[in-house]
Amino acid sequence: MICVDSSVAAKWIFEEPLSAQAEALYRQSIASGERIVAPPLLPIEVTNVIRQCMRRAKSPAPRLLSLSEAEEAVRRFVHLPIALIMPAQLHQQALQLAARFDLPAVYDAHYLALARLLGCALWTADRTLVNTVAGGPPFVRWLGEYTNP
Repeated sequence: MICVDSSVAAKWIFEEPLSAQAEALYRQSIASGERIVAPPLLPIEVTNVIRQCMRRAKSPAPRLLSLSEAEEAVRRFVHLPIALIMPAQLHQQALQLAARFDLPAVYDAHYLALARLLGCALWTADRTLVNTVAGGPPFVRWLGEYTNP
């Protein structure tokens, strides 16, 4: 089982830096029957990434997306086999982890908390998050270091 955050999931629908590693992680997980999980906020965050691509041209979309392109991106995302899981202690643990690592918001901490509660790796392309929790949870993996086994 692996947990992914929105920075990884967005790379499954948009071509951008580290998309090759994200795709390899996805293929390897599917091929090995490994479950992909995330907290329930993942679709909200990914939909927001898509909306931002409609409003301004920058990574992950080099140009503004039209509404129909954005809707297609949402369709591609919702068909990904990602199990949304919310254990009873998720919010409390997320708050504790956000405080422990002095995170400015609790969103990233939900991914950390879920991976911690499930005892699995959290894959992220968010280098700032990785640096912020450096020396902390050993289960946090930066996508840039992914190598296909």
